[in-house]
Amino acid sequence: MAGTGRELRLSLTVQPDELGLIRRDMVKRLEDWGFAPVSEIAVLVVVELLTNVYKHAGGQCDLLVVPVEPHLLITVSDRLIDVPTKRPYSRTAEEGRGLILINELTEHWETVLTASGKDVRCVIRMPAAHTGEGRS
Repeated sequence: MAGTGRELRLSLTVQPDELGLIRRDMVKRLEDWGFAPVSEIAVLVVVELLTNVYKHAGGQCDLLVVPVEPHLLITVSDRLIDVPTKRPYSRTAEEGRGLILINELTEHWETVLTASGKDVRCVIRMPAAHTGEGRS
């Protein structure tokens, strides 16, 4: 996995059988950066975004994960200009819940069209107990 210091930057051709390796690497890096309290959330968000790239954008993307206290910034860039949208789903559906999940797990997310496609950007906030915020 590429990335040095407090940044993870990868150019990927997403393959479902490689998502486990990405999960493990992210958890380790987030722990090293002091972001263990949000590692499960961050991994869920990244895997969901990468799965969308695999299903809808041909699998090729760039992943950028950067801690900027008290936030974790995640960007997935691909070449598809279609903006992801929430789709109706049923309780028994196996698809269609991804953006709802991302909306619930992140403080903010957005899609930005770029000259080469789009960036899906997410912000995850560290809990106040781990950032020193809210303490007297």
